[in-house]
Amino acid sequence: MELTKETCRQTAEELLHFLEKSPSSFHAIANITNMLEAAGFEEIREEENWKLLPGGSYYVTRNQSSVIAFKVPGADFTGFQIMASHSDSPSFKIKENPEMEAEGHFIKLNVEKYGGMIMSPWFDRPLSIAGRLVVEEDGRLVSKLVNIDRDLVMIPNLAIHMNRQVNDGYAYNAQKDMLPVFGSLEAKGTFMSLIAEAAGVKEEDILGHDLFLYNRQPGTIWGADETFLSCGRLDDLQCAFSSMEGFLQG
Repeated sequence: MELTKETCRQTAEELLHFLEKSPSSFHAIANITNMLEAAGFEEIREEENWKLLPGGSYYVTRNQSSVIAFKVPGADFTGFQIMASHSDSPSFKIKENPEMEAEGHFIKLNVEKYGGMIMSPWFDRPLSIAGRLVVEEDGRLVSKLVNIDRDLVMIPNLAIHMNRQVNDGYAYNAQKDMLPVFGSLEAKGTFMSLIAEAAGVKEEDILGHDLFLYNRQPGTIWGADETFLSCGRLDDLQCAFSSMEGFLQG
């Protein structure tokens, strides 16, 4: 592919689309496997015997959060190439039983830091929640992807007169300053039912979850000559995307 401004723009837009459709690592892996299958790759499973054919293209997933794809040479070979990227991004993970009544007026969600992050950009932005659920289905444990595809929560900054040190290198406390507001007191007890509805399951069938906050602001290409790109989850889905593109085109 010739490297022109048009092809660079097209690749950047494809990256932004991939990021938008990958609000969690589990969604990212699902998107990557869809790309692999569209390119003719066959899924194989760890628990089964593999029958690999010369010239074949295959992929295997683990835990819905990682994927290995490879091509079998059609003839003898003297070397191989490997590239790897991680599929998760720094975020805030939703704790079990997360609802917390705050100041007698509203409901916050209890969260914990996940990964190395800069916390300040998470303030005052539309956020939502995505990840996976483990549910009971016909006596089996089944994993379901879930994404609340609307502006759902926000981590609001305090007004300047309530935090005069905010511009002086303030040390944020993740367990105090970074709890997202979920709703008024009327929202109490509705979090898991909202999650269940979005996943299309019954609340009582949910046995566990891996849920994360994600930034709802759309990515953008910007600059006088449109040189720059900004979006949430660039760490590290930009590398996962470029690894995938290089692998398929290679």
